This record gives sequence, structure tokens and C-alpha cells, in this order.
Amino acid sequence: MSSKVQAVLLLVGVITFLAVHAQEELSENTESERSCARLYERCSMTRRPCCNNVPYVCSLLGTYCECKKGLIQTVGDFIGI
Repeated sequence: MSSKVQAVLLLVGVITFLAVHAQEELSENTESERSCARLYERCSMTRRPCCNNVPYVCSLLGTYCECKKGLIQTVGDFIGI
């Protein structure tokens, strides 16, 4: 087998390996992003916490919780702090 054919086969093998590895990492990232609730989404204290340590507000009975920024965070974002 010529050296050019070997080089092409090696290159195809490396590209295939890198593509599979990159796809596995991407699926891990999306799975971890799904495991937390974004701002103004429904959350749960134990099963689905808020992303980025955003605080949550629950109903009086604790049956409905939602990720919301507090007043200080909202003012800080408005001012740009």
C-alpha cells in the first residue's frame, strides 16, 4: 500500500475519532443545561434548580416555584454593575 493511501486512511480515521468525541461532549453539555431551569422557568428545589445560582420564588404552598431575579439583582443589571 502506498504512503499516500496510508496517510489518507490515517487522516480519515483521526477525523472520524474527533467527530465522535466532539459529539459526545456536546450531548453532555446539553444534558447539563437541561438539568437546571433558566430565568422565569419553573424549577424545583431538589429536582431542577435554577441555573447560575439565580434565586427562586415559590407559591405559598410551595407547589409552584419559578426562577426570578431579586430586586437588587434587577437594579444592578439596569445600572450595569
